[in-house]
Amino acid sequence: MKILVTGASGHVARMGLSEIAKRHELRLTDIVSPPSPPAGATFTASDLLNADDASFSALFKGVETVIHSAYLHSSKQGDVYGAEPPQIDRFETELDNIRIAQRVYRHAYEAGVRRVVMVSSNHAADWYEHSQIHARRREMITPDDYPLSDNFYGWAKASYELLGFPYACGTFGRRLEVVSLRIGAPYPIDAGKFLDGGASPELSLPKPGGVAGFKRALATYLSPGDCAELFRAAAEAPEIEGRDGVPWLVVYGISDNTRAFWSLDSARRQLGYEPKDDSEILYGEEIDRIVRSGASSGKLGS
Repeated sequence: MKILVTGASGHVARMGLSEIAKRHELRLTDIVSPPSPPAGATFTASDLLNADDASFSALFKGVETVIHSAYLHSSKQGDVYGAEPPQIDRFETELDNIRIAQRVYRHAYEAGVRRVVMVSSNHAADWYEHSQIHARRREMITPDDYPLSDNFYGWAKASYELLGFPYACGTFGRRLEVVSLRIGAPYPIDAGKFLDGGASPELSLPKPGGVAGFKRALATYLSPGDCAELFRAAAEAPEIEGRDGVPWLVVYGISDNTRAFWSLDSARRQLGYEPKDDSEILYGEEIDRIVRSGASSGKLGS
């Protein structure tokens, strides 16, 4: 396949491309070039929000699948990222991210692209986590749960997902396959930070600290190898079939974690996703340190 990857310089895209780069022809785009693009891939610099329609359309010519991983950060100033502003101040930037997603869907549709793989986030439905999982009133969240987020970042991700449905159901004339990947935590777990009582400041979203935070990190971990497998599965699944036959699918993207509270059922069954890593094993020494300290309590803790 010829695959267009937006946001190709970003962390998640670079993790996810390692396998499909060996098997498919990649066309990469971002504002800046990836530090080490896969061999054989071509790169075109593009500002997806402000590019004119002609240059934007050219990116999609001859493409069979689009992986949309581009994202505008609220904290970006020039080429420097600072601290994220409070969530209440992020509406306009997130609205621009939705506008970019709409441009991607529209141009993919008009160019005859078969499938759009949208890099979404677990935050599209993180109200359930914040209000129910951490309170131990619920064990598992599935993609069938209504997308509810308590912050603008997650609201925008949910909007990406729902925005793809009109394109998938055939309202505009043909069906565009849409797969949304609710990515978990694609970073190494700094156990020391949590065990010292710290909490992750990522995206200025509420997260537990201390031992509870470490347990959450174990549940949400996505390893580099499993991220690559997720991208491969989403790009190569023979067909996408959601509810009532509409080719629109939402899946969670985490490793095969023992403590997981996001269901991988749709990813496994409908994409053929086969994660190999388990944070419980990868971070076994850190877990043993907690057990020996006597600080462990409950599935997540509070």
